[in-house]
Amino acid sequence: MDGKKLSLAASVFLALAVVVDIPGARAADLVRVGTPSADDFHFSMASVGSDAGIFKKYGIEVEITSLAGGAKLHQAMTAGSLDIALGAGTDFGLIVKGAPEKGIGVLSGKPSNFVVQASALSKIDSVQGLKGKKVAVSSVGALTYWLAQQLMKREGWGPNGMELVATGGGQANVAGFVSGNLDAAVTSLEAALKVEQAGQGRVVMSFGNIINPFIAHVIYATNDTIATKPDTVRRFLKGWYETIEFARAHKSEAIAYSRKVTELPEDLANKVYDFEMDTFSADGKFDPAAVEAVKQALVDLGQMTEKPDNKSLYTEAFLP
Repeated sequence: MDGKKLSLAASVFLALAVVVDIPGARAADLVRVGTPSADDFHFSMASVGSDAGIFKKYGIEVEITSLAGGAKLHQAMTAGSLDIALGAGTDFGLIVKGAPEKGIGVLSGKPSNFVVQASALSKIDSVQGLKGKKVAVSSVGALTYWLAQQLMKREGWGPNGMELVATGGGQANVAGFVSGNLDAAVTSLEAALKVEQAGQGRVVMSFGNIINPFIAHVIYATNDTIATKPDTVRRFLKGWYETIEFARAHKSEAIAYSRKVTELPEDLANKVYDFEMDTFSADGKFDPAAVEAVKQALVDLGQMTEKPDNKSLYTEAFLP
C-alpha cells in the first residue's frame, strides 16, 4: 500500500473511531424512570426529552412508568424496579426513613404547581375569604396539608383558621364542590384548571407566590444505580437539563410533546406552560436555603424530629 492509500485508510479509521465514540452512536442505555402522577406537566419533561430525541443524543433510552403517588413511586425504587424517580422535594423524608436513594438534581423550585381553588358555589374570591371555610387537602401530613398550614400561619389565623378536610384529592374534591360540602381545595394547577374549565371552581391563589425558596420536585436515583451506572446517571442529567433548555426555547413543540402525557386541551396546556416553565431548575443545583425550607416542612409535618445532614439526602456530583 503506497503512502497516499495508507494515509487515506488511517483517516477513515480515525473518522470512524470518532463517530463510534460520540454518545448518540453508543448502544442506548435503558433508564427506568418513575413518576408519581401520569398527568403532571413537570414530570412530562421526561417524555418531551424522549420524543425530541434529546436523551437519545446522550445514549439514553427512557422507559417511563407512572405510579399512583409518591409512596408507591419510592416503593418501586426500593424494590429495584426503577433507576430514577421524579418526585417531591418532601420525599427527602423517605430517605431519612431508609429509602436506598439520593437526590441527584433539582427538578423545580417554588411550588407554583399547587394552588387554592374555591368552589364555584362559594363566594370566595380572595385569600381572606378562606378564613373559617372547609378546605380540602389530599391527606393529613401531605404537602398539600403543610401548604394549607403555611397559608394560615402567613395570614395570622392560627392552626384552625381553616377547617382542613382530607379527601384524597381528585374527583373527591369535585364531588365536595358540587354537593356544597367543600368550600375550597389545595390542589395541583393542572387539576384546578380542568375543574375551572368545567365551571365548577376558580383559582384563588398560587403557593409559588408565598412559599419561596423551596424545592417542589427533585430527581432521585437509587443507590445501586449511582454506584453501578455513574456515567449513565450523568448522561441522563445532561439530557434532562438540555430538555428544559429546549422546552424554554421551543414553546409550541414542548407543549405538543407534553400534551401526550398531561392530556390537557391546548388552551389549558398553554396556561400551565406559562405558569410553570419558569419554576424548572436550569442546572439542578440545590440551594441550601431551599433545602432547609424543605427540611423544616418535614419537621413541621412530623416526618422527622431533627434535620439530617445534607450529604445523606442529595449529591451534586453528577450534574452537568
